[in-house]
Amino acid sequence: MLELAAKYETALQIKFADAFMDEKNKFYFTDGYTDKYKAANSTWGLHEFVSVNGESILGYIAYSVNRRTNSVSSLCAINFGSKSITFSKDFMQALKDIFEKYHFRKLNFGVHVGNPAEKMYDRYIRKFGGRVVGTYEADTMLSDGKYYDYKVYEIFQTDYLKHKV
Repeated sequence: MLELAAKYETALQIKFADAFMDEKNKFYFTDGYTDKYKAANSTWGLHEFVSVNGESILGYIAYSVNRRTNSVSSLCAINFGSKSITFSKDFMQALKDIFEKYHFRKLNFGVHVGNPAEKMYDRYIRKFGGRVVGTYEADTMLSDGKYYDYKVYEIFQTDYLKHKV
């Protein structure tokens, strides 16, 4: 179930600190740096959610909101545990909410090529009529010292609504 992240700020500080130390999260902590987690003061420019199962925090999902263009960018998500159907469903709900609940007109986001989430993003874009805008080659050096390409996506609300089942 999705909840506002601000309700879980203290618990998220621990989750993020633990996640930072885990090599599998190199695609989330792309620059090998992290601050102590602090919830946004409002939902005006940033929507932050946690995926929870009972009292357990499964993951974190956030995106930036541009009110001037009525669009969303900088989508990020991290699963704090192992693969979870609940987290996957919550992530898909967050994407659905962007267009159906909050009525944003466009979503821009990206992924480092090689991130396990890339395949899921590719399927999402194909299913809902989005597109790959392009790929920046050797764009970002991650904590393993290697450079990774960065793939950029966009999807419009009109295309999403046309293609949704």
